[in-house]
Amino acid sequence: QRALKRSRTKEHRPTNASTAMTSILAAEAVGAATAAAHGAFNYNRANFMFDAGMRWARFNTGYGQAMGQVSQYREDIRDLTEFTVTKADTYHTVGTICFVLNFQTIMAGRLGVHGPAPPGWIMGMYWTNICSALMFLVTFTWMAMHSGARANAGAAYMLTRNVRLPIPTPKMLDEARMTGNEFEKQRVLDVFRIPFIAPAPKDSIEDPESGQRVQTGERRMPRWYHDEVSELRKDEGGAAPSPTSNPEHFELYRGLQEEWWCYDVYARIGILFFFSHWLAAISLYSMCHVFCELRCLWPAWTVVAMFSTAQYNILQLDIVAPKEGSRMPPMEKVVPFVPFLAVAGMSIDYSVLDPHPFWVGCIYTLGWLGYIIYFLWALRMFDLASPKFEEERPEVPGQAWTPTEWPLPPAFRNAVYLISAPKRLEPGQTCLLQEMKAAKGEQGNKVPQKRAREVQPAMLPWKLFRGALITTCSMWVLIMCGRGFEQVNGERYLLKQEGRVERWPSHMQPWMAPWTRKGSRQETCHAGGCDRRLSSSDVSSTAQQLIATLAPLVQAFDAQNERHVEPIAPKLKSAEVSWPASLSPSLLASRGDEVLALDRVTGRGALLRLVGVAHAGVSEFVLKGLEGEILGAAWDNAGLVLTLAGGAIAECAGLPADGAWSCIRSGVAPALPSGLASAVVGRDATGKFRAAVVYDGDDSVTLLDLLSEAAAWLPAGEVHVPGAKSPTHAPQLSLTSLAQEILIATADGAVHRRPLMLGGGASEKVAAAAPAGSARKWFTACSFGADRVAHLASHHGARPELFVSA
Repeated sequence: QRALKRSRTKEHRPTNASTAMTSILAAEAVGAATAAAHGAFNYNRANFMFDAGMRWARFNTGYGQAMGQVSQYREDIRDLTEFTVTKADTYHTVGTICFVLNFQTIMAGRLGVHGPAPPGWIMGMYWTNICSALMFLVTFTWMAMHSGARANAGAAYMLTRNVRLPIPTPKMLDEARMTGNEFEKQRVLDVFRIPFIAPAPKDSIEDPESGQRVQTGERRMPRWYHDEVSELRKDEGGAAPSPTSNPEHFELYRGLQEEWWCYDVYARIGILFFFSHWLAAISLYSMCHVFCELRCLWPAWTVVAMFSTAQYNILQLDIVAPKEGSRMPPMEKVVPFVPFLAVAGMSIDYSVLDPHPFWVGCIYTLGWLGYIIYFLWALRMFDLASPKFEEERPEVPGQAWTPTEWPLPPAFRNAVYLISAPKRLEPGQTCLLQEMKAAKGEQGNKVPQKRAREVQPAMLPWKLFRGALITTCSMWVLIMCGRGFEQVNGERYLLKQEGRVERWPSHMQPWMAPWTRKGSRQETCHAGGCDRRLSSSDVSSTAQQLIATLAPLVQAFDAQNERHVEPIAPKLKSAEVSWPASLSPSLLASRGDEVLALDRVTGRGALLRLVGVAHAGVSEFVLKGLEGEILGAAWDNAGLVLTLAGGAIAECAGLPADGAWSCIRSGVAPALPSGLASAVVGRDATGKFRAAVVYDGDDSVTLLDLLSEAAAWLPAGEVHVPGAKSPTHAPQLSLTSLAQEILIATADGAVHRRPLMLGGGASEKVAAAAPAGSARKWFTACSFGADRVAHLASHHGARPELFVSA
């Protein structure tokens, strides 16, 4: 038994040792595992806490950089808008100044105010240019205001609604922040992952459809990093950035630019077209001022040279003629020199050359060349301003760029200074805001990139500008048709010609002003300054002319201040006259004791010699060589002077022969102004013509003297017509034999006589008015014999009656 027990003991000794060793090894393994787990735990926890801090820092850094970039985007909107608004403000300032300049040449400084008006052929050029300039001035000013206001409104809309700083919400901040106990919620494998032995999982995202994680990259990151990506950088539905992507604010702003880019473009083109017309008009204006008022020649050429050069320069700077596709010749190289044609025509027109048909033809030829060139320039402007679609050009730093969707006039591409928002970023640049919205997932790649809205170009400004160009072309056509009509029928043929004096070869001066230098000592004083003093040689004549002009005014004022009793005018008695059956006279004239009665319309007449209230005989005759109705007649020893309805003067020499009295158009006296209601012309003792006229709608008699040196009628005074006025019956006028007195017959039958010599006294009533209710129609009266008066009348279509004083 002992031996068996010892053998059994020997058999069990090795087994206990092995068990002990195993226990020791197990304990050591547990200790090692525990140490490894503890080390891994501490390592992973340290990594977690570090990543938690990095998570918060990265969140703040990402949003801080995004806000900085969005602030830059807001500056982009402001810069693009400020560029447009600054241009619009500049255009508006220039337009405001030019309104003053344009209206000064049209209103206060208009031609024809300070002297005779220029010729009609050059006034057509001037007024069409200056009014076209005003039209383009108004157009581009209003377009500039619209573009500036619309750009400001679009920028305000985007800055307050679209381009906003991406400021995180409190919820987002709470999600970005992590506490220490968050480590307890992590996966066991992440908590006890042994570095280098158990690698971290690769980048992956969770597929929303299958719920499985899908690998997205080869980089190995802890699972909590993947959670961070899914929680803080999750896809917001934005498009993933690409080499061709563009920040949304650029796309939105380019869409907004559709609202005003066209106004901006045509405001700039309108400035050019305004200055082109205005410089042409001011060139024509200056030469007319130099010729008509300053009476100088060479300064007109110098001023034209300066303005034409300025016009040529601005046209060459702004217009880049397209190499192909143009339908018109380059008139911008020709039109600045049209004023040289005009100044050449004016030099001939105002020169001392005789009015030969050759020179007249030269003036008209130069004028027509100018009209044709201006009309072709109007067509050329239409062609240059027409918008066209072109291929999109690459962007060049420092140069304007526009997308192909904007049809610009190619000729002004470099002058409109239009900058659009870009379609893509420069290489190396990225949009953080797009990255934040697209995150790192593939979902963002499925969302289309936001683009500018696709709309038809807003071409309303071009339609309005096109209307202005069509108006300019139409006005040149109209003015050329008018010039053709006047060239064929006569200058200003359709206008009333009060006080107008025809001047060769192509224009009519509105009047010969009393202060004109023609025929006076100042005739050679071309630039003025020498007519401020009276020379001793012509003081007498100047004073006589001044007294003759002012005397009637002084007498009229004195007559109003004097209280006197008007003498009772005598009544006339009916004379026994046997009128020829074919004669119905309505006009009287006298010489000595003889009285001449005329039919205004047919030109038939009779000579009467009155004795008392009876006549000694009637001699009938017919006037030959007359055309038109007779307004007045004056009879002197040289013959009969007739005033026709159109203002023309005719002379009938001597006496009638064989029942006919030959008359011819006067070669000395020019026509009276048009618009005459009543008129008479006679000769004074020196043979100088004198006229008395009543204009349509006027209630006074205007006295005119013929200035023989200038062959022009000059105002010499005015006579008040006493008594009641008749709106339908103008006063009838007649002159005595030597034009010393004027007789005025009014509608009521009264006759007034007024001396025309200096110091002759006031008006005298020489025949009383007919009784109230009289049905007679009263015609002219005349003075004959020793202060006797004859007055012609008719009664209800009966034979004419002649009333004479005793």
